[in-house]
Amino acid sequence: MDEFKWAWVLFVAASVAVLVRVALWFLPGPAIRHADRVARAAEPETAETAASELPDAAEPEAVLEDLAWPDDVPETEESWPPLDPGVWDDAAPDDGREPASPPEDYHFRRTRWGMTPAEVREAEGIPALRETPESLVYVTTTLELPCRLTYGFTRDALTRAHLAFSDPDGRDIPPLSMAQAQRRFLFLREQLRRRYGEPVEHSVQVPRDVSALRRRLQKQDELTEQYDAEIAEAEARLRSQRERLQTRYARWQRRDELIARGLAPYERDLRDLKEWKQEALETAAQARRLIQENQAADARTPLVAVLSARWPFAREVQDIELRLDQRRRVPRLEIRYRAARPGMDLPGGMDEL
Repeated sequence: MDEFKWAWVLFVAASVAVLVRVALWFLPGPAIRHADRVARAAEPETAETAASELPDAAEPEAVLEDLAWPDDVPETEESWPPLDPGVWDDAAPDDGREPASPPEDYHFRRTRWGMTPAEVREAEGIPALRETPESLVYVTTTLELPCRLTYGFTRDALTRAHLAFSDPDGRDIPPLSMAQAQRRFLFLREQLRRRYGEPVEHSVQVPRDVSALRRRLQKQDELTEQYDAEIAEAEARLRSQRERLQTRYARWQRRDELIARGLAPYERDLRDLKEWKQEALETAAQARRLIQENQAADARTPLVAVLSARWPFAREVQDIELRLDQRRRVPRLEIRYRAARPGMDLPGGMDEL
């Protein structure tokens, strides 16, 4: 009986093995099917389509032109200018097809000067923070820096744009410290310089603030005059009291001791007044020295209150100005764009700040 069971088991195993072998002959495996799909996909590919899959080497100068693009931009829309064909060693074969038209050039982000407010809203693709008939305000980022973006319109045509990187009120974006604003100014200036060339730079210099030192000096001079008058009165009282005590204790045995004891309060007051006058004189001398040092520093390294870098008629379509105003407690850092094409320089209200 046991021999019959083992024979049956061997028969079933042999049958399964035969079925598996037959299935492998007629059914291709997953690896084979995958290899077939890869081969079929590679057959129509040409040198031109292979080159088109390479990522574009966008130069760093182009970074300011595409400030904070929306995330939902279709990948088929090309934002950078086409590469020079000379950079490729092997030219793509001519397959007889019409060349693709070059991508549309944007003046600022994904907008062009002259767009209507509706077209700008569509280009931004996000709700505006505030709207007026002459402006659209957005909160966004530029080069990963928070900023408030304002579009300005003249006769329903886009003519200017403004990027503010510091909000003194902290309502829309955070305020910047002086060191942060200076670092970001240098960073933005370098990016714009790479994109548009060397700027026209200008700075407004101001003398160092010595008004507090001048007030201190004036106060100490006034105190010195008051101390002089009080010292004169204290000396007169001391002389009068000495004469009175000398007369009172003229026949006393401990005359000198009694007179010195009676004059001690007057002498102490006179001594205190002289010490206070000396302190006032030293404070006034220190204030004068600091004023002179600040004046010398103004002549040697003057303070810069406003820094600006301008690119007039950049690429013959717009004027650009980068400006850092350090005259307030919270500095203001901003970039202004203004249409400069013929026919777009419309009168009235071009500068919103």
